[in-house]
Amino acid sequence: MIPNSLNADLLIISQKLENRKQILRKLQEAKRVYITEQKKLEATKQQMEDEFKDVKDLETLTLKSIWYDLLNKKFSELEREQAEYYQAKIQFESQQNKVDNISLEIKSYEAQVFDLETIKIQYEGLIQEKVKLLKANNHPQLVDIFSKQEELVKIDAYKNEIQEAILAAENVLTIIPKAVKELKDAKDYATWDMIGGGTMATYLKRQKMNRAKLGIVEINYTLDKLKRELKDLKPDLFPSEIKFNTSWEFADYFFDNIFVDMKIRERIVDAYNAILSLHKEIILLKEKLISEKKSQQSLYKERERELMKLIEQA
Repeated sequence: MIPNSLNADLLIISQKLENRKQILRKLQEAKRVYITEQKKLEATKQQMEDEFKDVKDLETLTLKSIWYDLLNKKFSELEREQAEYYQAKIQFESQQNKVDNISLEIKSYEAQVFDLETIKIQYEGLIQEKVKLLKANNHPQLVDIFSKQEELVKIDAYKNEIQEAILAAENVLTIIPKAVKELKDAKDYATWDMIGGGTMATYLKRQKMNRAKLGIVEINYTLDKLKRELKDLKPDLFPSEIKFNTSWEFADYFFDNIFVDMKIRERIVDAYNAILSLHKEIILLKEKLISEKKSQQSLYKERERELMKLIEQA
């Protein structure tokens, strides 16, 4: 006879072993992403340092500052350089935050792998013990029992992957509202700027645009995390990354005319609509994942009952 406790222990260990494999895959993927994002961080840091140097050149007594002073353009040029440095600083800080988050992910996966390090040895020991008992008893349903156990392990692993994807989708949905609000405010200020709001309207619009960009960076990071979670599930459901084009951002600061203001407002509206569309898409994705999880839970219970019957007959 095969003790029920042995079958139960083997099932639990098998599930943990499969979970360890999943974590190792995620760890490798996170490390790959970290290397890529670290290179981007170095580039944004260099850009920030270059922009800072340009500002200092104009603030201190250099040939460049003297030349612009003679042309009576020093103040406007300094203002432009300061704005460019501010933008470079925002990009660097956003990228630094992204790298830090990925680093935390890697540490979390490494800790989980360490905790499960002895699982493989335990699994092999239980397998040997069960095979010994099955052979000793000439069990006629040996193949069926192993087949059912393997199926349960795969279903459980798939359920875990779905749950992690659901959590990743919820993270995206948590972040989106703030970016939507900032873009809505930016859109309103852009409209005010178009009808003659002046410097104050331009300044407020730019403040909201900068905050919205930070929100979009954060959204894209959570989308990247969601993409990795969906990789083994439904990659065709993954939403596209938001692109927030700011190539016209500085133009309205120095060339105040209706055509530039209209173009900037158009870019803001495009980003606003893209995020609203993304929000709907993630909600639908989450609903599909929840439905799939419930389906797998039902399938697991059905297969578990079948396994228990085989064990009872052993």
